[in-house]
Amino acid sequence: MSEDTADARRPLRDIGEDLLRDGRWGSWPMPILVRTTPSTMAEVADLASAGAPEGTTVIAEEQTAGRGRIGREWQSLPYAGLWLTTLLRPAVEPSSLGWLPLVTGIAVVHAVRAQTDIDVGLKWPNDIVISTSSGLAKAGGILSERLADGSVLVGIGINVSQTPDELPPGGTSLARHTRVVEREPLVVAVLGGFADSYRRWLAGADLEGAYREMSVTIGSVVRDETPGANLEGVATG
Repeated sequence: MSEDTADARRPLRDIGEDLLRDGRWGSWPMPILVRTTPSTMAEVADLASAGAPEGTTVIAEEQTAGRGRIGREWQSLPYAGLWLTTLLRPAVEPSSLGWLPLVTGIAVVHAVRAQTDIDVGLKWPNDIVISTSSGLAKAGGILSERLADGSVLVGIGINVSQTPDELPPGGTSLARHTRVVEREPLVVAVLGGFADSYRRWLAGADLEGAYREMSVTIGSVVRDETPGANLEGVATG
């Protein structure tokens, strides 16, 4: 591990004042920071069932049983990334909820671009990716899950300082493409941008143009390999 990587792996400090200074988090409760947890999704699901308000967020320094889409494992090394989940209670039709990962992705990309010189993009439906000489590499992901009461959990995972031998195949971290990334300003930018993007979406803002600009999927050849289907074509929207 390099000296820069070691420096990046300091525990997160309290970001409450920075979030208030940013101004976009608004009246939502300040995030709960925990040292380790099996899963921030599970933590916030428990809080939701106890009546926690919208905006309740858990940030973990480490997840021991983090997960991605379709039950895939998500590796969450201590102090090496941002692992968090936010509770939402959107008053929208269930058919509109498919936009939430895209709305979240827009905020994450804006935040990473603002805090680094990395031109990250979005691979549909939920991957944060970076173009490399060998193709697209995954630097993060977004997971949304609707609960029985209609509320929604939105999880965000971003690889920040992992070294090559700590990453899964096809994975990368922000530190592999720039100098040291400070996690405190990055998580403040992510959370503030997410709250702003979510509220604008609820208010009817058209975010399709922003998503198209960030998408690496639109215009590329894609395959559908779900059970019973084996289709290939160019993604146009």
